[in-house]
Amino acid sequence: MSDNFQNIFTTNNPPSGASRLAEHKFGYNPSLATGQWETVWDGSNIYTYASTPGPATVTSSDSDDNGGTVQVFGLDENYDTVSEIITIGGSAGTQTFSRVYRARMVTANTGDVNVGDISVTVDSVQVAKIRIGYGQTLMTVFTTPRNYRGFLVQIDLGSQKDAEHEVRFITREINNGNTWNTRTLITLRGGFMEKGFSAPILILPKTDMEIQAYASNTSAMSASFELFLQRI
Repeated sequence: MSDNFQNIFTTNNPPSGASRLAEHKFGYNPSLATGQWETVWDGSNIYTYASTPGPATVTSSDSDDNGGTVQVFGLDENYDTVSEIITIGGSAGTQTFSRVYRARMVTANTGDVNVGDISVTVDSVQVAKIRIGYGQTLMTVFTTPRNYRGFLVQIDLGSQKDAEHEVRFITREINNGNTWNTRTLITLRGGFMEKGFSAPILILPKTDMEIQAYASNTSAMSASFELFLQRI
């Protein structure tokens, strides 16, 4: 899959029926609590998935952001890729989202970035968050579309403090038990590390995945994973 990148597209608005996709998911948790698992994402907790597909609404903790626009990326009720540009503080969008895995600022009323925390909600659940000043979500959360299988090829980790960390990459097959499985576990103490997979980890269609971290002391962690997707 890596010998010819000419026909590999990203999951952001790929052409219909694209045979190969690539996804680079990166995230940051600025305040890992001591002694408990948290998803590496902007929310600094365990990520919650919307239980009922529905339209997305975008709001800000600072009304000065209202009127700006955010592009929301995810999967529709059939688990096909979908995106929509939605006005901050405005009406809900018209697309149906079953999953959201990225959001980015498109226009800002306050200069060139958001001045408040931007929240994207579906079914009253916060499914994405853009922290003040970042302009895009930082969330190691993704779901494979239907008709695509994924191949996990690398994980990168960085920890802020010289503390003991456990990090796990977990998946949940929506059509096969709907339970979480740990697919790889990494331990580190401060600094940066990367883990490549000479034998990529296979991930089936319609599978949720995320990186979670556990710290011995309050810490911050960045993480990313690289995934190739193949249409089947």
